[in-house]
Amino acid sequence: MNLDEQLRDLLARGEKIEAIKLYREATGAGLAEAKQYVERLEAGQAAGGPPPGLDDAFWQSLVELLKQGQKIEAIKRYRERTGAGLKESKEAVESLTRQSGLPVGSGCGSAAATLLLLAGALAWAALR
Repeated sequence: MNLDEQLRDLLARGEKIEAIKLYREATGAGLAEAKQYVERLEAGQAAGGPPPGLDDAFWQSLVELLKQGQKIEAIKRYRERTGAGLKESKEAVESLTRQSGLPVGSGCGSAAATLLLLAGALAWAALR
């Protein structure tokens, strides 16, 4: 039984919290991402697609950037399109990375480095 089937089984038994826990354990996702994923499954939506308000073409363009190793550019474009903050945008792009089966940087150092690089890029762009 794959992960989505296990999650649907838990949801059918009314065990939403257990489904969220299982998703977090299986993927390493944060609480908000896991809750959103499980709720999309619960609503009968494709759990791995773009969030509401974003089209598939934009989502695929972010996947292509990630495949090219351009995580910071993907985060910038997500921020521009959604108006989300830096942290939320980073989390959304990392979620997309996991959903797409691409490698995600690990550890606090990786997260801190990404945020610092992105903050520097945004500051540089603002000075231009």
